[in-house]
Amino acid sequence: MQFRPLIYLLLTFPSILSGADDEEVFTKSVVIFNTICAKCHEAECSGRMSFHMAYEESAKHIVRHYNEASGKLWMQKQLYLILNHMKERCAYYPMQAVIPPQRVWGSEILDKLSTFLEKNYFIPVGSFDRGEYQLALTLEEDAKVTIHMVSEEFDMVVEDCYLSKDRQIVIPFTIKETSHYYVRLYPHEPVSITQLVVTNKK
Repeated sequence: MQFRPLIYLLLTFPSILSGADDEEVFTKSVVIFNTICAKCHEAECSGRMSFHMAYEESAKHIVRHYNEASGKLWMQKQLYLILNHMKERCAYYPMQAVIPPQRVWGSEILDKLSTFLEKNYFIPVGSFDRGEYQLALTLEEDAKVTIHMVSEEFDMVVEDCYLSKDRQIVIPFTIKETSHYYVRLYPHEPVSITQLVVTNKK
């Protein structure tokens, strides 16, 4: 399939970014894709398995794997746009997310980066140089959480399941390659993350 730039899709599907709060609505679709769909499609980029289905056919694929999109035409179109971007660019769709000072994310930001029902999270945490770091999470209540830290090239730095203690999870990690990174969270039962902090271990 030939590359379809964003402007083409916006002209073809003008309702892709329609709604009371376009940016927040679209960010939710990016989070949904990157927590529910991306795990399968991360290995299918660079043209090796380029996505060739037309929108109408892809919508069936989307609804089959994410039933919450059923009947939501705007969500199906947004997920289709994000899927095409990953397949053609071999990268996550850019997110309009500001990295907070001292890399401390509170619930006001985190809530916008979680899925509706599952409380999965996909959080851009910025660029890191090589070195030793620590990721600390505060949960609303104790829970098991599968946690990934992944680079924009889809390289995993953290990939494990953790059980919080006193609502806290602390994970040391090592950055070996300078890149932009994301934190992806899968609570085994829906639970809110109230704070996320990344610090440099010097």
